[in-house]
Amino acid sequence: MSNFSNAITPAYFESIGPVSFVAGNSTLAKVLVEPKLGSAAVGTLPAFYGGCTIIDLTASSTDAASKDVYLYLGRIFTTQETTATGAMTTTTSTIPRTNGSFITDGWLVGDLVMTFAPVGTAPNASMDGVLGVVTTVAALTLTVNGTPFAALTLAAGTRIVKVSSLFRAPVAASSGTNGTAANVLFQGNALDSTATPLERKLGTTDMLIGAMQAAVAALPAYVSFTGQVARY
Repeated sequence: MSNFSNAITPAYFESIGPVSFVAGNSTLAKVLVEPKLGSAAVGTLPAFYGGCTIIDLTASSTDAASKDVYLYLGRIFTTQETTATGAMTTTTSTIPRTNGSFITDGWLVGDLVMTFAPVGTAPNASMDGVLGVVTTVAALTLTVNGTPFAALTLAAGTRIVKVSSLFRAPVAASSGTNGTAANVLFQGNALDSTATPLERKLGTTDMLIGAMQAAVAALPAYVSFTGQVARY
């Protein structure tokens, strides 16, 4: 006889998005699904651990041309914090810190890196969502290929995220908005060859990230993501 007394069931279900891309975003990435720690539970919600299962993710578009979207899986390896990292003032090719160690945090040459300010904080302009390829890892400095970054002091709580590409898929012209072309399913997309494409699980430090391969057409065109997650 089965016993489910120790089963982990969803604490609640949450709508994600809409997260929208417009011309002004260019090809900067955005977080589609944020981690949410158990301490964020409020009201009458049961306690939860912070992970989630994505059970639905779709994209709609009013762009008159097809646009490809990249999906990335991100994991927070370093978070800007006064004692753990000290101030983090970037250059166009480096992310430095004054305390702690990127080596101890687990960064390696060849890693892909993005930064994202925390929810409720203004983005780090021309920095958040920019993809860098790590070429050198020192205790106090990550160096990336080329000069993709902006030189600025990162906002308190900024996440330094190691990312990996999941897949790239097209969003057809006017998907889901013209009464003819359906919106595009990204959970279970035909181009996703993972073993469980219908049930992507994220841990407590994981995030799902999206980016346009090419900028969306001029306003009022947009590409928007919406979906549902089960929070644990």
